[in-house]
Amino acid sequence: MSDNAAVSGVLNAVLCGVTGYGLYAMPPQAHPFAFSACLIGFCHGLLGLIDMFVGSDGTKTGKETTNAIMEIVPLPLVNIELFFGGESNNIALGHGLFIVPMAISVLVGLIKGEGDDADEAVETLKLLTILGNITSLCYLAINEGSYIMGGMAFLAFLTKIGSEFLESYVEGSGYPVKYISWSGFYFLASMAVGGEK
Repeated sequence: MSDNAAVSGVLNAVLCGVTGYGLYAMPPQAHPFAFSACLIGFCHGLLGLIDMFVGSDGTKTGKETTNAIMEIVPLPLVNIELFFGGESNNIALGHGLFIVPMAISVLVGLIKGEGDDADEAVETLKLLTILGNITSLCYLAINEGSYIMGGMAFLAFLTKIGSEFLESYVEGSGYPVKYISWSGFYFLASMAVGGEK
């Protein structure tokens, strides 16, 4: 097993552990949106572990699909949960509306595969969705005076923009930063949402 495969295995195992804790801390009957976000993260980590050991084309395709979903789906789902729990619950509907462009971008990616102009449009849509949700999470963090939510916003930013920026300077650094940020985000989400019981 190469060093990259070992690092990938550890990062996927950590992601599975953190999201598994999130599944326990945020049960579906009390926090359905956050539970769904954790389920997506757990499936992605599990597929990463399976891909590490099996390495078939099917697991690689599944992991690429869940990676596209992981980039855009968990943040709005957790935001919906946080806004329902906070004083500004009317904004939760706005985050619910983010699900429509997310679904469109995932479907376009699955149907179209590799492309040119449509890929650029989908990437722009993803980026706008992520930045909109990060801004909204920052607003909620300031409104509620929560350092945990501020940390979640920072980690969400680091997951997409920070990891791509680091990858452009140090090849191979984006992948671990993305996984560590995802794991940290899920852990803080468990504290923020699960602590509202």
